[in-house]
Amino acid sequence: MARAPVDLCEHRRRADAAWSERGVWNEIYQDAYRFTTPYRRPVNGPSGSDKGANRTDHLFDNTGVVSTFRGAGQMQQDLFPPGQVFFRLKPGPVTKLVAKAQARGMGDNGGPPLDDAAPAPEEKRDAAWFERQLDQVSAQIQPFFLSGEWDNAVSELCLDLYLGTGVMLILEGDRENPVRFVCLPIDEVALEPGPYGDVAALFWRTKMTRRAIKAAFPKGVFPQEFEDALEKNADDEIDLSQDFVRTAKGWRLVVTIDKCETPVTTQDYRTQPFVAARYFRVPGETMGRGPALLALPSIKTLNKVMELTLKAAAIQMLGIWGYRPGGTFNPDQARIMPGAWWPMQATGGVMGPDVTRLDTAAGRLDVANIVLQELRTQVQAALHDQSLPDGGATPKSATEIMARMARVKQNYVGAFGRMIHEVIPVVVRRVIEVLYKKGLLTVDVKIDQLLVAIDVMSPLAQALKADTHKTTVEAMQMVAALEGPQGVARRFKLDEIIPEMVKDLGVNSEYVRTAQELVDFDKQASAQQQAAAMMQAALNKPNDFRQALSPQEDQQQAAA
Repeated sequence: MARAPVDLCEHRRRADAAWSERGVWNEIYQDAYRFTTPYRRPVNGPSGSDKGANRTDHLFDNTGVVSTFRGAGQMQQDLFPPGQVFFRLKPGPVTKLVAKAQARGMGDNGGPPLDDAAPAPEEKRDAAWFERQLDQVSAQIQPFFLSGEWDNAVSELCLDLYLGTGVMLILEGDRENPVRFVCLPIDEVALEPGPYGDVAALFWRTKMTRRAIKAAFPKGVFPQEFEDALEKNADDEIDLSQDFVRTAKGWRLVVTIDKCETPVTTQDYRTQPFVAARYFRVPGETMGRGPALLALPSIKTLNKVMELTLKAAAIQMLGIWGYRPGGTFNPDQARIMPGAWWPMQATGGVMGPDVTRLDTAAGRLDVANIVLQELRTQVQAALHDQSLPDGGATPKSATEIMARMARVKQNYVGAFGRMIHEVIPVVVRRVIEVLYKKGLLTVDVKIDQLLVAIDVMSPLAQALKADTHKTTVEAMQMVAALEGPQGVARRFKLDEIIPEMVKDLGVNSEYVRTAQELVDFDKQASAQQQAAAMMQAALNKPNDFRQALSPQEDQQQAAA
């Protein structure tokens, strides 16, 4: 079926509406970027180009910047640890029910078709078999997340998430890099809300040279005006719009430039080609709000207190100087910085000297230091900075340290579900589509969380899963204390509990014995125990053991 043509007028109307709503957030995000991640904003921002500008002259305290990077780095380590596998495919709940019904003789060969090759006659299509098949598919996908490009993109995504919203594109690459991960600046992105609090469209506006646009879309249809300007001014930057809009069958990319009556190119995708994650979302708002926005009032107050403290210290150290106009001293020829010069009619008795220092109060700034320390603690707590303060009059106890780390750990557990839902499933589905399209994946797995689900294996997810088994372990320990080890085996289904715990801890199914392998292992262990018992008997009573092994005739002759 042919694709429906793009109504460019309607499309631009939707884009303008999204950008009109996005404009409300410019000032909010601008303040957050200025005080937490000043070098994260693009050079061509809403306020114009500031290429090569110094963006840190207004900062007098670095706590907000340092804590933001520490908190974002900890988030990456907890959710997407570099160089580690943070997800795997697993059978969904429906697949497990079908497999159990089949094992009990209540159904036929059900489950999702994962491979054209049928299992061996002695191999059953149970839940363990499906899990091994999905582990093989996961092993083909996971290496593409171990590249430095993914780690770099997700690091930038976590920084943007700390402000509230992070956007990443998952694009089809070349032979050397089949999958490309690109994190987009928030200033260049506008989102259109969906009916269920999700994102229905993403509008990306950026500036690129005509040469780069032509290289990015070599098969695109460009207006003649663009082609003429390409020959004369190929390095001039123009506005480029790359918009991703949800359709009935997936997503569509619409690429346009200024003054074009038709799209440069369009492309359809089965899965969502971008990640638009929000840390917190206020009802009725499309963009997200993150810890940096929550901590911004304290960060700005801390910065102002530090600025005033430094100015007061400079005045106390350098002083404020007064002079009599018309005297022998000319401050225009001997400028002292950062001290200030005040013209005065008299600087002392009988008009006073030509130059004198006006000493201010020599009071200490202990109150300011107390306020600074309190503000720093508040900023670090809001930004989930787990680092402990340096030194102090009273050392921190172990209980206080553990309580502080546990509290900080729990701060973004509330946003954990949203971040996981809006990042990992979207990325995995898109990577599967790209790899299958390029022939690098033999199975096009449809992830619907019913037949095939995604099991998040990040450190934070594993810690939460471990908490779910805490009550079971405590109950088994209590039974063991009351009835002994035999009571645990008698009252609990250890054959079902232990495999579930092992899987939740993230152990690959290839390293776990199957039911048949456990039976074979028990037989082998029993045979080894019998052999060891016979060997011990031979050592204890060699004559009896020799007679037991000798032929019956020899035993009769020995008896005669």
